Amino acid sequence: MADDNDTTLGLPFEQRAERALREIVEASGLDVERARAGETSPVLEEPAEVFRTLAEDEGLPLSERVRGHFFRPGLIEAHWRSGRPGSRMAGEFSLTHILRAVVENHMDAIWEGEDDWERDLYGQLRFFDDTPGSGTGRMALLRAAPGAADPEVWFFDTRQGAMPMELDYPGYLDAVLVTKGVMGWQYLYCEPAYSGLGFASVSAGLEEMAQTFPVLFPHHDYTDLRTRLEERL
Repeated sequence: MADDNDTTLGLPFEQRAERALREIVEASGLDVERARAGETSPVLEEPAEVFRTLAEDEGLPLSERVRGHFFRPGLIEAHWRSGRPGSRMAGEFSLTHILRAVVENHMDAIWEGEDDWERDLYGQLRFFDDTPGSGTGRMALLRAAPGAADPEVWFFDTRQGAMPMELDYPGYLDAVLVTKGVMGWQYLYCEPAYSGLGFASVSAGLEEMAQTFPVLFPHHDYTDLRTRLEERL
């Protein structure tokens, strides 16, 4: 059962996210645990102040492209699974407000790394999308390197650790709206060499996504996702 949104969404990305949440709730054959935008707080809702804080206090003078994907709710999240008997398809995303992610969600508090290079990397990574409901341990990470205007995005799973993604932060958010957070979609935007045990555990669900999503969500184009999936199977 889906939760009602707590926030009236008005900024461009917020409106697109609201449509995606509604698509999930209204899709035939999906059992939806939640699909909601959380509450805002005064410290999170003013874009100019948020980006000033990120630039001055965190060393992140973020680009206009990143700023164009700003959202005010502390979380935008959904958790669902296919209602078809025997289906392996499920999805979850939990997008954290960018200021909260950078300030609070330090990856090295969870995993420090095994050598100096990894420790340096994990010290810069902040998780902004994870799967708290399903508990998969998969997370999307923003690399908060000092001076970064367009920070790198990495993907973490507990088998392979952190993997660089081909997507930037705006591209990642756009992809969430299309994929609806189907489990493991991020592997499709990492190098095929990273398609190991973690990918194997979600490949059946991704194959089902490639077959069913064009019917469930006909306003989105899944050609690129299908191509990437075929390259990794």
